[in-house]
Amino acid sequence: MNTLNGAKYLIDCLSKEGVDVIFGYPGGAVIPLFDALYESEDFIQIRTCHEQGASHAADGYARTTGKVGVCIATSGPGATNIITGLATAFMDSVPVIAITGQVGKSLLGKDSFQEIDITGLTMGITKHNFLVTDANDLKDVVSKAFYIAQNGRPGPVLIDISKDAFMQEIETKEYHKIDKTTDKRHLNYQAEIDKVVNLIKSSRQPVIYAGGGVIKSKSWDSLHELSTKHNIPVVNSIMGLGSFDRNSNLSYGIVGMHGDKDANMLCYESDLILGVGVRFSDRAIGNRNGFTKNSTIVHIDVDETELGKNIDVSYEILGDLNEIMNEISTKLMEYKSPHTRSNDYLAKDYEGFHPKNILTVTQKSVPENTVVVTDVGQHQIWTAKFWKFSLPMKFATSGGLGTMGFGMGAALGAKLGNPDSHVLLITGDGSFRMNHPELLTLSRHNIPITILLFNNSSLGMVRQWQNLFCNSRYAQTDINDGLNLEFLSKAYGINYYKASDLDTLESILKVQDKSQINLIECLLDSDIGAYPIVPPGKSIDTLLTED
Repeated sequence: MNTLNGAKYLIDCLSKEGVDVIFGYPGGAVIPLFDALYESEDFIQIRTCHEQGASHAADGYARTTGKVGVCIATSGPGATNIITGLATAFMDSVPVIAITGQVGKSLLGKDSFQEIDITGLTMGITKHNFLVTDANDLKDVVSKAFYIAQNGRPGPVLIDISKDAFMQEIETKEYHKIDKTTDKRHLNYQAEIDKVVNLIKSSRQPVIYAGGGVIKSKSWDSLHELSTKHNIPVVNSIMGLGSFDRNSNLSYGIVGMHGDKDANMLCYESDLILGVGVRFSDRAIGNRNGFTKNSTIVHIDVDETELGKNIDVSYEILGDLNEIMNEISTKLMEYKSPHTRSNDYLAKDYEGFHPKNILTVTQKSVPENTVVVTDVGQHQIWTAKFWKFSLPMKFATSGGLGTMGFGMGAALGAKLGNPDSHVLLITGDGSFRMNHPELLTLSRHNIPITILLFNNSSLGMVRQWQNLFCNSRYAQTDINDGLNLEFLSKAYGINYYKASDLDTLESILKVQDKSQINLIECLLDSDIGAYPIVPPGKSIDTLLTED
């Protein structure tokens, strides 16, 4: 048998799991791990400017590739700096492996320098976590971690490893990946599936509400067949965008707090809603009793803890989404729903330099397989509403946690995972302030992306709520603080452009070199809102508009 220290053996395990990119930041407790990486040629290694950027990069890589993203942080503050990234991945079911260093085994529990109980802190925001103090345990821990991260409903897993375990010499054993299990639980729901088929056939207006679970399970083809073969319209959660072609006449876009009237009313007036891979979160359903006027709700999911959690449902079906949708479609035979409602989604026109027009012009200038990443705020909602996503895994945004500062790291990860695709980061001036140091990471490694920055000199979404619900008292949301983005771009060594009208923007989009890093600042009026909006606690048919 070969003899290796724990750090080198860990590197070998990661390689056998197919890891090709590692994001991280060194520190005392992980010096042995980075020393082992120094000799390795198996991975692209990216040192970010901040550990949180590394965790978001691993997240963006995973969201847009379907593979597991990996990040490394040291003990203490290094570990706590990735907590937001882990929570972001956990809320959106993203498979991430976070490896943290820990103080030596003999120092545990003694408030040692840079010691923190990271397994305790992350218990509620990971699918599982491990503390390794013996390098002999690494083989089983790593294989279990990758299995847990990917199997069933995906999510992040943390592996905390003591410094002495990294340095411990062990006799290596052959590493075996654990294959994902085949989910056959739907076979226990045959009676429910038959009832749902009969409900669809007798329904006057069935609707499919498709969420992020359709993306995670790669069941978009099954969704497409169920919808198009049987003329059933589709609405999406934000996390479900890309699971169904937005150019289809059966696609009504996002539903919920910022859904347009057609999408919201389609659900509200429906008599049968098939929720597939969705959480029925508060931002999507509004008032728990106001998502629909009088509809039968069917919940289809891989995670039994989500069934009936946020909304009362009549039928629950647990298992593989591909299998369930295929079975429903087969049993419907040649049935077509009586759906005839016209789709006026996005029909409203806006004049001038409005986000809809900006995004429409931008989408025409980029390839169809462009990966779009956003931060969080009004720009995120505008993107979800106005960008016509036609392909899966081409949209990365923080849905459940709503993490400002997510975008730059996620765009970095998305580009490393999709080197042949153009990556577009759509952000706002508020979010940009939280993550722009990662421009240095992009610049250092010559990783080309385009950044479309909506600058309305404010924290736009919060300001909009202050306008609507706080009598226009704009407390700490105006941020016109004189930051010169042109000078900042020069400092980072990237290209800078500025537009305040569509003609200028179109010219910029034509001349920009997509093989470089480009920042395009779009100057917006701070009073442009993300509308319609359903007030908190109201039913989804209660929409406030610009008027």
